[in-house]
Amino acid sequence: MKKYRKQILICAGLVTLNSVAAQQQQKNDSTVNRTVVVENQYNPEVMDAFKVNVLPKIEEPAVAKTQINYASSVHQLNKFPVYHMDVMNREVTEDKARRGYVRLAYGNRNNTDLKGSYLWNITDRDVFDVMATFHGYSGNIDAGYDFDPVTDIPTLNYDKEWKHRFFRTGASLKYTHDFDKVSMYVGGDFASQVFSYMPDVQLAASSLKGNEKTETPSFGHQLFMSGGGYLGVSSVKKALPVEFSFQTGYNMFSRKHGIYIPGGISESVVHTQGYVSGGIDDRQKVGIAFGMDNVFYDKSFNNYSLVKFRPYYSIQTESVFFTAGVNVDFQVSNGGGLKLSPDVRFDYTFADNYVLYAHITGNTRLNDFGTINDFSPFWAQPLQLNTSYTPYDIKLGLKSSPLTAFGLGIYGGYRETKNELFSMPYPYGGGVYNGIAQAKARVAYAGLSADYSFRDLLDFGLTGNFYSWNVTKGMEQLLWLKPLYRIGLNVSAKVFKDFHAIVGYTYEGRKKTLGVKADAVNELNIGAEYLFNNRVNVFLKLNNLLNKNYVTESGYPVQGFNVMAGVSLNF
Repeated sequence: MKKYRKQILICAGLVTLNSVAAQQQQKNDSTVNRTVVVENQYNPEVMDAFKVNVLPKIEEPAVAKTQINYASSVHQLNKFPVYHMDVMNREVTEDKARRGYVRLAYGNRNNTDLKGSYLWNITDRDVFDVMATFHGYSGNIDAGYDFDPVTDIPTLNYDKEWKHRFFRTGASLKYTHDFDKVSMYVGGDFASQVFSYMPDVQLAASSLKGNEKTETPSFGHQLFMSGGGYLGVSSVKKALPVEFSFQTGYNMFSRKHGIYIPGGISESVVHTQGYVSGGIDDRQKVGIAFGMDNVFYDKSFNNYSLVKFRPYYSIQTESVFFTAGVNVDFQVSNGGGLKLSPDVRFDYTFADNYVLYAHITGNTRLNDFGTINDFSPFWAQPLQLNTSYTPYDIKLGLKSSPLTAFGLGIYGGYRETKNELFSMPYPYGGGVYNGIAQAKARVAYAGLSADYSFRDLLDFGLTGNFYSWNVTKGMEQLLWLKPLYRIGLNVSAKVFKDFHAIVGYTYEGRKKTLGVKADAVNELNIGAEYLFNNRVNVFLKLNNLLNKNYVTESGYPVQGFNVMAGVSLNF
């Protein structure tokens, strides 16, 4: 256990804002005029949203389903998050898409979700995009841990009520001007995140009286702030002999109240990325994607830089898509050096509705503050994390549409990652903090998915995933919250005109580790929505209907049964 204590990086964490991902339907239909009129989401709601993706798009192989009667007005089968609520993504068929979107929702435990966005076409060449959000909750949650006084291995205890709050505010804007052959844009974003840490209920060896548990107070509140800007230029598709895109930006992430580092700490990142590609002929293309991150801290941590290149060659015929590339990454300081990984993808389409694919890929992931905040939005980092490196990720799969309106997929793979991130609750100074540890990890994984659409009456999705983890000897504690298997079911049905009911269910089993097995994720969510005049959508969501207690992979508990009701308007 001493070895474990030395290697773990103690950080605060809480359940991610979204629940375990559910089936996402792929709907490819060139014969139906479908104009999506919901909120504009160009800028993701994360603390480092300035990293807009300008690299060439790489898509998973998809199969076009023949003669599918798509549910043209049915809510997409999105996940049902426990905290931050996803929009009911209503789709409407009309000639002109509406540009504005507003959503207002409220529920028990002061669950609040407000959002507004507007895409303003100033001229035929000028577009202004603005978005603002506010979401979170404040209320009591059943939460607690007991820790073995010798080994510090946690066990769950839901007898204690934790008065908790979490609120995030965000705003972003982007202005784009199109020239004849290039498009230029500039934008920025700001976000703040306030929350309270989880108190500890632990077996403290120094204060034990028989089997009595000693309660200790919360460490208080924290404030994260992030903001920055970016500018870029991209070529207009097919306007030039070569396609290119280039973007550079600056972002600051500040932890205001110090837990391990007095006075807090600030991180600054200068992020640059882009690509250049050109066609050899109608079927063949060559290109190079590149990126650079320069990371600076005002105290305690080491500054470092990561430079990435991905040269590639691709060819596409009627039945074959093949791309061959290599990731060449070089880092200066903070465990730097040269890192290589493959990027090879082969997709073969046969019998019209079957795609067989084999992918061998890898990557180098920067573990900056924004990345850590995505991994666990409640964290307090005492030590600097190293960059995660995946030398290979091998994936084989088959996607098919054997019957009308029915899709089926199966895949399997094996991945190795050095400095993989793991969550582990850990007692410290009277509070519980989610330890973000790093270790070399290998995982074999497999999955199965099926989806079915019938006119505008029914959408059905089913997924199943299995994982077999293996970590460095002596670090088995880190697998405590990793999933062993995951099952997801989503159904959306039309009850009558403009009224739909939605059901989502997720079950995630955990593996017994060192005699301890975390409670399974067992979440049932239902909802309903009614659309007035293709503009106003009234909805109700009942989350965690079974009122189950469990913690997510981030190491923190979810709310019990909670209700949210609201209205959205597109204009």
